[in-house]
Amino acid sequence: MEDFYNSEEEDFDLADDNELISRYENMLKSRQPAFFSVDDFEQLYFHYMNYLIDGFPLPDDQLRSGGAIIKAAIAQYPDAEILHLLQVYHTYKERRTSKKVLIDKLGKVPSPDYEQEHFKHLLAHIYTQIGERKKARSLLHFLLENTAYQEDKLALYYEILLLYETAEEAPKAIEYCNTILKTGEVSQGLLFGDMYWHYFLKPISIPVFELLAQQYTFSMDAWLYLGKSYFDLMMLEKAVQAFKYAAAVSNHSLPLVSLGRVMVLMGNLSEALDYFEEAIQIDPDRKELYTEMGEVLYNSEEAEQAMYFFSLALDADKKDMNALMGMALSLFSLERYDDSVAYIMRAKKAGELPLEALILLADDYIELDRNEEALEIYQQLVKQHPRDVDVWLSYSNYYAIMEDFEQACTIIKQGLEILPDNPFLLYRIANYCFLDEYTCLGVTYLQMAYHADADLVSFFLEYDEDVIKIPEVAEIVKVEKNIE
Repeated sequence: MEDFYNSEEEDFDLADDNELISRYENMLKSRQPAFFSVDDFEQLYFHYMNYLIDGFPLPDDQLRSGGAIIKAAIAQYPDAEILHLLQVYHTYKERRTSKKVLIDKLGKVPSPDYEQEHFKHLLAHIYTQIGERKKARSLLHFLLENTAYQEDKLALYYEILLLYETAEEAPKAIEYCNTILKTGEVSQGLLFGDMYWHYFLKPISIPVFELLAQQYTFSMDAWLYLGKSYFDLMMLEKAVQAFKYAAAVSNHSLPLVSLGRVMVLMGNLSEALDYFEEAIQIDPDRKELYTEMGEVLYNSEEAEQAMYFFSLALDADKKDMNALMGMALSLFSLERYDDSVAYIMRAKKAGELPLEALILLADDYIELDRNEEALEIYQQLVKQHPRDVDVWLSYSNYYAIMEDFEQACTIIKQGLEILPDNPFLLYRIANYCFLDEYTCLGVTYLQMAYHADADLVSFFLEYDEDVIKIPEVAEIVKVEKNIE
């Protein structure tokens, strides 16, 4: 969602000034001097430093670029306080000074006689970057009190709003939110959306949107973002209630789509379909929902019905990768392997195939007795995706299908060299050992897998239903031996 406040208007903006950057890089290449103002150097610094937040270490090349800019800038403008502010900040980013020392040094950089607002704004930004929100708020409040322009005030209200980040600060955040909305310059949808993304998974997210929903009872956006906040924390029942309120106060497809997606997660697939269908009735242009409906039906083992919705999605967008793959998976489940391959080839023309598509293509080739082609895919995949468990499982299963369990075990062992103690690989090699009647070795691997993750034992049992009849297996997984 686009920010309601256009940050390109900030004094310390990071927007790419292509002409400025090009001039600077040409100077570096030619080693010929060029004129840059203090503002130019400041913008270049933040461009190369990429405005990264405190706590995220910068790559060495970015640190070197930022340091070179500061050095060149101070050489030209040794008395520019703003540049000295950036120099102090840069030593901190280089991890050459502690946060405590940084704060002390920042306080000692003299405020210039000119451009005081710009200096304080930059200082507030630096405090924000290093997590000193109270210091940043203090400076922004000072600027607010000394700003006459409504546009500047709106920007400062927004910056102050986003500096409240704890649950206890939710009422203060709402106070500034209300102030912004009263200006009439910003819609609820844009402001609430910005707040949602800024507060994403932070302690303030639910308290602030609960207060907004209480205050703006008939706002779809307030209820919608409250529902999203609940959903993000897997508070699904509360999310459903919030989305239902959002649907009740509006005639919009968004709450219905959200309800459908929650229902999918809760396993209520028929209800999910109903909500998606209702959303499409309200907004026929939401063709992407056909793909989601197809996925719901596919996961409900209704492949034929799923294909109907995937085809509707493809009528709207012939390059819909998810719909193309949905068709391929559905056709595979219906044992129409040639048709499944055809849709994967269509997907390949539409864009780069995801890993899952390549694994499915290899599975299709196995079913079509095109084993050499399947083997070629697997050999490429283990080179390209050596840390992907599904690749090793599928590759080994190729040999298991041929009943070459010894080679299947060899493949899993290769995977374990890269992913040691991976429970999925350990459970699968145990399966292969039992199928090859190496019971003692199978027990050893099963014990290792069970120790690594006992909760995944169902993965082992589902691969070979008869394995539970082996007494040693039943004892390890502690399953009652009441097999018929």
